[in-house]
Amino acid sequence: MAAKGSHSYLKLEGEIERCRAECQWDRLPELVRQLLPPAATAGGRSAGRRAPSAVLDYGNLLLAEALLEQCLKENLAKIKDSIPLMEKNEPKMNEAKKYLTGILNRGKLLPKYMTEAVLILGKLHYVEGSYRDAVSMYVRARIDDLSIENEPLYHLRLVTEAFVIKGNRL
Repeated sequence: MAAKGSHSYLKLEGEIERCRAECQWDRLPELVRQLLPPAATAGGRSAGRRAPSAVLDYGNLLLAEALLEQCLKENLAKIKDSIPLMEKNEPKMNEAKKYLTGILNRGKLLPKYMTEAVLILGKLHYVEGSYRDAVSMYVRARIDDLSIENEPLYHLRLVTEAFVIKGNRL
């Protein structure tokens, strides 16, 4: 029975990775709901070896990324015209920022996912016009030292966007 649960968890993680790679942001919230067992919020043990708070933070990371990307898609005209999006006017961006700052404040995720959270928050800062904050996030993530060998497509995209933003602001 445990092996079956582990298999379905791995299958779900694979589906999440595929959706991120293919930018299927509308599907991620449902996959996150499947990822988070009821015990994760009730303080019990959860899937895998990660603690419930780490699983919850991983889900929040995925939700934050999906919310930010949906917000960008909805505001494509402003983005093309280089008009910063104001957090107070964009509920999805506001919610994404809350998720990301909470994740970074708790520091419970694996280093790989913490780096992803920093990269996504850097992108959010850039979109809202806080260019200095965006670049400082990329310095914090140490993008110049990140290895991209054998990384999934979504991770390569995050790192590439970080370099483009950093280069654009220097």
